[in-house]
Amino acid sequence: MNVPGAVFSAIRQRRSIRRYKPDPVSVELVLRLVEAACWAPSAGNRQDWSFTVVSSLTVKSAMAEAVRRRWNAVGAANRDSGLIEDVLAYSAGFGDFERAPAVVVVSARQPDSFQRHILGDDAGATLGSATSAAMAAQNFMLAAHEMGLGTCCMTGALAARQEMGQAIGLPRKQEVVCLISLGWPDERPEAPPRKPAGEVVRFIE
Repeated sequence: MNVPGAVFSAIRQRRSIRRYKPDPVSVELVLRLVEAACWAPSAGNRQDWSFTVVSSLTVKSAMAEAVRRRWNAVGAANRDSGLIEDVLAYSAGFGDFERAPAVVVVSARQPDSFQRHILGDDAGATLGSATSAAMAAQNFMLAAHEMGLGTCCMTGALAARQEMGQAIGLPRKQEVVCLISLGWPDERPEAPPRKPAGEVVRFIE
């Protein structure tokens, strides 16, 4: 079904880009993307998100190496599992963000000790900071698409999010929500298949 409108068009045309030209993305463009991200809704309008833009080859390499070490450790600890080889094959690309001109680390404030005390495991979901940051990330990627830039949102690397946080000097009360690779695209991937809306929606009347 084709739905008219610029927003629907951008949503349908955006692609996850994994191959980039070497050209850098200017600070001015990145700031425009972050501004778009900051117009996302957020829980309590707290805007508990943060964006760390990493273009340093050294830091990107350290982050990617931390991801590889973490997944190698997962493989070693689960070598007797029947599915571990498939998991490791899939995870082999989780550090590929280092090939992009920049990687944006999207982070959010963690629940404090009082919130964890009164809500336990539900503290993070109730606080809503990670959900808010994820919505901001979507704004970021849609704005990048409109500017002709490519992005790819990645979560497989989050197996090493503590190590990556240390590599970028992330404040202790922030946790990584996702990574967004960013650059000028060097590929034009086809649209992947999508489930029809009727398969994923339930109406309770």
